[in-house]
Amino acid sequence: MSKKKKTNPFLRILEGLFIVFLVVFIASKSGYYEANIHKEVEMTEAKIKEFEELIASGEEIDLDSFLNNKRVDYSNSISHLGDKLTIGLEEFAQKSMDIMKDIVRTLF
Repeated sequence: MSKKKKTNPFLRILEGLFIVFLVVFIASKSGYYEANIHKEVEMTEAKIKEFEELIASGEEIDLDSFLNNKRVDYSNSISHLGDKLTIGLEEFAQKSMDIMKDIVRTLF
């Protein structure tokens, strides 16, 4: 009989975070984000030229056809919790550093 080795849940979480890190790192190094930004800039320049041509020809312009408002709000209760946690950790770290500075000052 072979016993199954129990895996530590903390190590599982670390493995998952490492995989996420690798995916983001590879995406940033491959230029995926920069390529998307460049594509949007090209589209914007094309829309500006089209807009200028319509103005020069005196045609009626519908601004909604030129505006690209694709902003999607992905916030939810989990992201709000993450924001609050981040702010709390930042305040804790700042207070801890202030206390450490005071301790070092009193020693020297």
